[in-house]
Amino acid sequence: MDIAVALLARRDYSRSELCARLTDKGFAKVDIEQLSDKLAAQGIIDDKRYAAALVRSQISKGHGPARIRQTGLQKGLPKSCIEAALDIADCDWVDLARQRIQKKYAMTDGTIDAKERAKRIRHLLGQGFSYDQIAAALDYDPYE
Repeated sequence: MDIAVALLARRDYSRSELCARLTDKGFAKVDIEQLSDKLAAQGIIDDKRYAAALVRSQISKGHGPARIRQTGLQKGLPKSCIEAALDIADCDWVDLARQRIQKKYAMTDGTIDAKERAKRIRHLLGQGFSYDQIAAALDYDPYE
């Protein structure tokens, strides 16, 4: 238990991440499960709290919902926790995409060619934004 507390003193972990770290350190699976149950009951590890912190962190980095979901899954969070955290995040994804594109690319006079638009779309897709969010952020109709 001392090692788990030492790990948690440095940063918050999801239940899955903590179990993986303890497994890597050579602890028995049965002991890890008992410890994680005890820590969860005490509220020391909480996947919902961790998911909310992860979502806030990812939003501050300018990442979209798809990328946040992927990061949460990589951290071992259940999909339900990730979705609940995204639902309560109260983020304007279009505005976040617009901010991200303004930070990445120099402002133009408002008209950009198709090649530059495609470059910006690819960047935003890589950051986890949907096509609809990107179209609204770049103020264009993809069906024109």
